[in-house]
Amino acid sequence: MATITKIEIDGFKAFPNNFSIDLPDGKNLLIYGENGSGKSSLYYALHVLMQSVFKDDKGVKYFKPGDTNGGEFIPNNEQLININRFNEAKDNTYTPNIRITFDDGKVWRLDNGGLQSENGGSESDIRMLNKDSAFINHSYISRFHAARNSEEINLWNVFYKDILPFHLPAGTSEFLADLYDNIKREYNGGVDIKNKAFQDQITKFNDLLNKYIDRINIRINSIYNDNFKNEGDKELNIKLIYYSKDHPDNVLKEQYYLFCGKNTNGANIFYPPKIGIEIKETGLLIYKPQSYFNEAKLTAIALAVRFAAMSTTAITPGSFLALDDMLISLDMSNRAKVIDFLLKICNMYKIYLFTHDKMFFEYFKHKTQKHQSEWVCKEIYMDDNKIPYIRNSEDYLGQAEHFIKQHEYEIAGNFLRKAAELLCKNFLPTKWQLSTDYSRLDLNGLIQNCKKYAEESGLKDVAIFEELDGFRKFILNPASHDSYDIIKYRYEVEECLHTLHAFQSIVIIPFLEYGAKLYFELKTPLPNIEKYKFEIILCDDFRIIKLPDKEPIISKGMINYRVIKNETIGRMQSDNTTLKHFYDVNYSKSDKSKSSNYLNSIIVSKTEDPIYNFI
Repeated sequence: MATITKIEIDGFKAFPNNFSIDLPDGKNLLIYGENGSGKSSLYYALHVLMQSVFKDDKGVKYFKPGDTNGGEFIPNNEQLININRFNEAKDNTYTPNIRITFDDGKVWRLDNGGLQSENGGSESDIRMLNKDSAFINHSYISRFHAARNSEEINLWNVFYKDILPFHLPAGTSEFLADLYDNIKREYNGGVDIKNKAFQDQITKFNDLLNKYIDRINIRINSIYNDNFKNEGDKELNIKLIYYSKDHPDNVLKEQYYLFCGKNTNGANIFYPPKIGIEIKETGLLIYKPQSYFNEAKLTAIALAVRFAAMSTTAITPGSFLALDDMLISLDMSNRAKVIDFLLKICNMYKIYLFTHDKMFFEYFKHKTQKHQSEWVCKEIYMDDNKIPYIRNSEDYLGQAEHFIKQHEYEIAGNFLRKAAELLCKNFLPTKWQLSTDYSRLDLNGLIQNCKKYAEESGLKDVAIFEELDGFRKFILNPASHDSYDIIKYRYEVEECLHTLHAFQSIVIIPFLEYGAKLYFELKTPLPNIEKYKFEIILCDDFRIIKLPDKEPIISKGMINYRVIKNETIGRMQSDNTTLKHFYDVNYSKSDKSKSSNYLNSIIVSKTEDPIYNFI
């Protein structure tokens, strides 16, 4: 199986419209999102699609609005369609869906038709990927230590819901949770409980679960003591219990195994499995772990059990750990231990980690710096229209856009000002960024010089710089933020953002190198024909300026040039001009036999190519 490279969600839970997140080259994922931002919906989208392969209806129920019976619409209580798109889905005018793309090109889609591959993928691939993957959220932690103080801990519910759906025993083709479900289904269907085939299935289940528990017990103590134990704490010996009645250690002959038989009255009885846990601290048995240990240590034990249940060999490529806020009960020092463990195993498993804790997000992000190229770290938020979006933290405009959506207009204004300064500096050659005394220009000076530089370079439309100058007085002036009208300020901020995006769309590219030599040749008209060759040396930072849907221009700059008239070499002269203007002035005096387009007529001496080829 291949690795996930893209997740797309449209009309599922918190996502009313198409939302996607890319994981190029199958990278790990770290997501921060406040409660209600759509973070957990992203986690569940992945969970629902992957688990639908095991559902009888292939996950149809998650996107089926309901049924009509006698003209009455009966809603489907299991559907997870976004509330704002429900009516469209009900009317069949819209099809909400989840799509996952893998690096082998296969695309899987879940919608009201169930799970299906869009391009020939095999269900066995999804099943095998589930085999070694795991979903862990805070519900798992809660279920793990849900026992009351007066009760013994029984982990069967934890295993059934969170672990066995992902366990495919070696040499079998059926997940252990599915085997249990089939047994329970046959029992509820009235099967003869003495039927040999039925009892053989029960024996098979107990044997397979017993082997699995033994395998977990081999690894659980080293995982806990080597990774999660606090310095100075006593070592724990943790053991899961799944005994048959005749096991020598089952002194009280307790019923752990799945059992189906008859009671003393002859009535059928069904005993679900029971999985106990025995914990010793320096050899001393802890009778009530849920009372003796604090929540942080119980959480660490729960994680040790879950990680011990995962395979360490023959792992299906692309297998992953998806973790959603499963560390809520841990302080930062204990979370750091879990982070270190996850980073240890991310060479075997892809990690998809979702958290609402910003401090934890930043800490984990910091810990991944050495392997930054292997991670995608994103923040997800909800805008005013209840639409989740990924925050762009990579540039000032992305930051400004985020803070506008979060109604933090003063902060947005600060980022817009930084963006304006940076864009101006990228647009202008260095000497245009300095005053006459060679000090750095402020934003006002930069904007004025951008307009002047653009005009002198032949840019006809300088409205962007005029608009930017208007915004400078309020939006880009930090002194005005405290007293400015908030409603109008939002409108102005959004307009300023639009202008800066337009400014950002101007592409600036270096043109040739300093000292490059060019030439062009012209002739005067009849009757006195004279040949002129103009030799030019670039003595400045010339740039190509490209506006969307406009012809590119070459900026103004200093040139040295000389004119060779009828093979008589003239003296070297200088000019501060554009190549277009220099050519056009001389072309206007010629016989017009050459092209009027300077880009085709001016030649680069080194290559004998027109300068058009360098734009």
